[in-house]
Amino acid sequence: MFRNVKHAVRSLSKSPFVTAIAVVSLALGIGANAAIFSLFHQVLLRPLPVEDPDALVNLSAPGVKSGSNSCNNAGDCDVVFSYPMFRDLEEIQTVFTGVAAHRSFGANLAYGGETSTASGMMVSGSYFPVLGLQAAVGRLIGANDDATAGESAVAVLSHSYWQTQFGRDPSILNDTLVVNGQPMAIIGVAPEGFDGTTLGNRPKVFVPITMREVVEVRRSGHRENRRSY
Repeated sequence: MFRNVKHAVRSLSKSPFVTAIAVVSLALGIGANAAIFSLFHQVLLRPLPVEDPDALVNLSAPGVKSGSNSCNNAGDCDVVFSYPMFRDLEEIQTVFTGVAAHRSFGANLAYGGETSTASGMMVSGSYFPVLGLQAAVGRLIGANDDATAGESAVAVLSHSYWQTQFGRDPSILNDTLVVNGQPMAIIGVAPEGFDGTTLGNRPKVFVPITMREVVEVRRSGHRENRRSY
């Protein structure tokens, strides 16, 4: 076997250009396969890190939606609802433990004189309770933060953002994080390993969905518009 290896090395050294191409091609092939498997694992094999992932369902409303429609990285357009319809479903449904809503948004974050851009997630007060999650530090957004539009200027940090930006410092609770120009009190940190519920979107910050017209100032009127999906 050693003689075969020695002969192979000698043969490869005689054609360094061909050898280099072969090595690069092999590396690219292995990298591509690793990336594909990682995505496959994330989509199909790894369960969502929540209390009971098999009990979760996505509601859908197939058909044409006349009006303003934004799928917003949540899936195909069948799973997008207007804000008033979500509130109707939340109030009248009796089948589920709870119904939750979320919407991603672009976030400009400022803390301690440093700024950054990131993905944020607006969530209903039922979002974290429906998922059965507990805060790593402090508390998560709940029903009391979802009562009145524009009044709950609070934010929950993702665990990874808390770790990289704040050094896992628990004393950041009640500090002010500026989100799209809006000062918000940091009330907690999401549990480790939880990166939201939308594949490919890892929010650094979660805010109440009732703050949408504050963090997205051009989105006024969505709370009453049943044709804004």
